[in-house]
Amino acid sequence: MVAFFSDIRYNMTNTDRAVFFERFEMKKFFARYSYDMVKMFLNQFAIAIFGFTLTLASGLAENPMLRNVTSIAAIAFYLFLLYTVAWDIGYKDKVSCDVGAGKHNPHMGALVSLCANLPNFLFAVFITLATFFNVEILSSIGGICSFLALTLEGMYTGLLTNSVAGVQLNSHWFIYFLLPLPAVLMSWVAYYLGLRDVKGTSFFRQVKPAKHISTANPHPHIDDDRGSDEGSN
Repeated sequence: MVAFFSDIRYNMTNTDRAVFFERFEMKKFFARYSYDMVKMFLNQFAIAIFGFTLTLASGLAENPMLRNVTSIAAIAFYLFLLYTVAWDIGYKDKVSCDVGAGKHNPHMGALVSLCANLPNFLFAVFITLATFFNVEILSSIGGICSFLALTLEGMYTGLLTNSVAGVQLNSHWFIYFLLPLPAVLMSWVAYYLGLRDVKGTSFFRQVKPAKHISTANPHPHIDDDRGSDEGSN
């Protein structure tokens, strides 16, 4: 059996080895960060529904200023949630690196966020294809993807209803590529700060370990006082 694997090792070309290790690293990457990706996506979905609801309410009130303010507030809250998640990932990786169980990669936060935002980029691709190619099936897929993208990025809906040169922002295909970028940038910065243990906000508090107290003498200061009294007597 050892000889069999040895033959495989020496018969592999450099390209085969590179592909093998790339697949192995990708497997490790998704095994380590898949939970964080799902968490980022669920946070986005929850805040998107919240932001979409605020936009509907402000739309019924027919108040554009209120619509923009509520949308900005939803975006800020969403980015703050991303900050906390990405910072925590970075700090955990710092601990792993300190004990020799990993190595530093300051871009890991951006990579995790990119994977969590893959649905948004896929929607943007289909919307772009539907814009430039007048094909019935692409138009149908593009319309569905546009609806899903606006739903999943609901915190931006209030701002996207604004018009520039008489055209609403959500009508431009390139907007859908730009929407995930603030999340990726925030995750990148927050992960790097967590990797350096720079909190940046009082939300993160370092918990100090409790002092060890011996069970044989839970109140050592009492014995010290008694000893000093006996010595004085």
